[in-house]
Amino acid sequence: MDELGLSDWNNQQLKSVISKPYGLFFVCGPTGSGKTTTLHSALGYINTPETKIWTAEDPVEITQKGLRQVQINKKAGLDFATIMRAFLRADPDVIMVGEMRDKETVSTGIEASLTGHLVFATLHTNSAPESVVRLLDMGMDPFNFADALLGILAQRLAKRLCECKQPYQASLDEMQLLLQEYSEELKNTAAWQRDPQASEQAVLASWQKAYADGQRQFTLYRPCGCDKCNGTGYKGRLGLHELMLGSEAVKKNIQERARVADIVATALDEGMRTLKQDGIEKVLLGLTDMHQVRAVCIK
Repeated sequence: MDELGLSDWNNQQLKSVISKPYGLFFVCGPTGSGKTTTLHSALGYINTPETKIWTAEDPVEITQKGLRQVQINKKAGLDFATIMRAFLRADPDVIMVGEMRDKETVSTGIEASLTGHLVFATLHTNSAPESVVRLLDMGMDPFNFADALLGILAQRLAKRLCECKQPYQASLDEMQLLLQEYSEELKNTAAWQRDPQASEQAVLASWQKAYADGQRQFTLYRPCGCDKCNGTGYKGRLGLHELMLGSEAVKKNIQERARVADIVATALDEGMRTLKQDGIEKVLLGLTDMHQVRAVCIK
C-alpha cells in the first residue's frame, strides 16, 4: 500500500476505509491504469489468516497466498453474477469482483455489502463522482447504494521523472498558471463561491508551507535524459489518485440523485483532491512534470 504513491491523506483514508467490516469500495479508471494492482495491495493489507477473502477475476493476473481466486469462464457458464451468488452461500468476509459491468453483478455486489460482506470492485469510468451517476443509470436503488458505499478511488498512471531530472526555480507566472489550473477544479465548492480570491490564497499558503523553501521559492524539475532512461527523461510510473469517501453528505447527494458537479463540490469540501489536483501536488514534490499530468487528466 505504501508503495502505490498515494498522498498521505489518501493513504490514511484508504487504509481506514478498507479496514471496515462491510460495505462497497470501487476503484475506477481506464484499462491499464493499475486498478487491479491497487485492489490487490488493499487485499494484501487486510489479508490475515482469519480473514476469508475470495476473488472473481477475468483473468486472474496477480496471485496471493491466502486468497481463493476464481477465473471467469463464460463458456462453462461462469460469469461474474453466477460466481458472486455462489460466493454468498459460502459467506466469505471479503469479496473482490474483477469488474462490475452489468446490472446483475452490481445489484449482487450491493446486496452482499448490505448483508455484512466487504466488497471490492473495479469500474471503467473517468472519475469517482461520475461512477456514482453511472451506477444509478444502471438501475441501482439510490438508497441501498448510498447505504453500501464506503468510497470510490479513481486513478491514472503518469510517467515518473528519472533521477537525471534538472531542478529550476519556478517563475511567478508559472506558479500563477499552476494555481489557476488547481483552483479551476474548486469552482463549485462552497468556499470558492463565498470568496474565490481568499480560496485561491488559501491554496497558495498551503503550498508555501508544504513545498516552498524559506524564501517562498518553489523548485520544479524538468526531464533531462541519461543512459538509465534511454534519453527520455522519464523512468517508471506514478499513480495519480482521486479518493471520494462515502460520507453522510455524499450519501445524501446520491439519494437525491444529484448532478455530477454537485457530488464533486461536496467531495471537494470534505477534502478530496481531483486527479489533476493530486497530479499538481506531485509536480510540486518533484515526482513528475505538468506535461505528464495534463496528458492523463482529460479536463
